[in-house]
Amino acid sequence: MSSITTQSITLDRQKSAFQAELLRRVAVASEEFPTVRCWSARKFRGLLGHLRSSLLDAKIISSSFPRTDALLDWLISTGLVFPLPVAPGSSAQAETQFYLVEVGAGPQSVVSPFELLQAFQPQGIVSFFSALSFHGLTTQPPPFHHTAIPTPRPPGLPRERPVPETSPSPTAAPHRDHLGSHAFTHDSIRYYSTKRYRDLVPGIQTQILDPRIHLRVTDLEQTLLDTLMQPDACGGQSVIFEAWGNLDRARPERLADYLHRLTLPVLTRRLGALLNLTGIAPPAPLLPVLAGARRLFASAPGPQVPLFRGQPGTLLDLEWNVLTPA
Repeated sequence: MSSITTQSITLDRQKSAFQAELLRRVAVASEEFPTVRCWSARKFRGLLGHLRSSLLDAKIISSSFPRTDALLDWLISTGLVFPLPVAPGSSAQAETQFYLVEVGAGPQSVVSPFELLQAFQPQGIVSFFSALSFHGLTTQPPPFHHTAIPTPRPPGLPRERPVPETSPSPTAAPHRDHLGSHAFTHDSIRYYSTKRYRDLVPGIQTQILDPRIHLRVTDLEQTLLDTLMQPDACGGQSVIFEAWGNLDRARPERLADYLHRLTLPVLTRRLGALLNLTGIAPPAPLLPVLAGARRLFASAPGPQVPLFRGQPGTLLDLEWNVLTPA
């Protein structure tokens, strides 16, 4: 047998070993990588490099084994990996490519926006309009999607923004998108990443859609409260009113607990005004929370605020001193 044939057999065995290790690695989601079916180019290339180094250290492959670019070409040619191009966004972490790691994946494969978000930011949380859609709190299709990275609050930074609140100045940082960092666009929909302070997001859950697809997402109760904290990112008035029309699906004890833990007086005032405006009867566990907010407001009246931050109102709710839409 010629040396060329021997080398070919050896390379084939190395490739088989590498593919087996890759398939083992992407068989089940993990804490580090909640989705192992869909990968951003950056994360997947890192995975390939890590696997190659590990197998090289274990002397399962040789130093002449193909590197990342050649590995990608080979895996795509075998049908194990399918490239999913996206239009890059304007942020420093913009993506241009994702990969589906699945035998037989192709243009017909369905990838949800939520899976793309988790693949882009494995430690991120599906939030805002995306979470409203995921939980079925709105029938309106999201025109954009969000993932948020929990971060610690800097020392001395207040938990609640100063009031009165106004819309951002049109002359302030015009190059910045108020929705966050535009990471990429897929199917004409923009995908954003942003940061959220951990102490303002007590409600995070992991949804297991498949052994290979886990999603970190704000739970239903947190998602409802987020509409009053980040109304623009949640789609605005019509989406928010529709979402709160599903209050009967929420766990009122959990909602009351989050309000207590958040300790945001203006948020509770906004909730009270929203319930007054919509005629929604507050569930029993919310009554002590609202009563406590009334007592606090009576002893230390806060300034007038709009129901939705940055969006002017025309009707004044005298009980909460909140301006609401007509």
